[in-house]
Amino acid sequence: MPRDRSDLELAIGKLIVMVQREWQEECGDPEAKESLSVMYRCHDLLRAAKADELKDFLNGRSLAGYLGGLWLGTHPNVTPSVEAVAKAMAKEIQ
Repeated sequence: MPRDRSDLELAIGKLIVMVQREWQEECGDPEAKESLSVMYRCHDLLRAAKADELKDFLNGRSLAGYLGGLWLGTHPNVTPSVEAVAKAMAKEIQ
């Protein structure tokens, strides 16, 4: 039977999809390398969330700081997903 996903895990999954869309649009461009790195960082976030270790994983860093503020600033389509993850984190991580 499939495991129930938390709201945080679902939000991170949606963030991964949005970052992947940005990366796919940039394929072949120099910017694609950083988008791929951000996508990998999102997957690391998801693994940490699944293991209930996200607070320790971030070690005091903000979500935007972890993902890369400069990258986020140049990819506004991802902002709503980042905000959803931050909101879910606030509810789940104390």
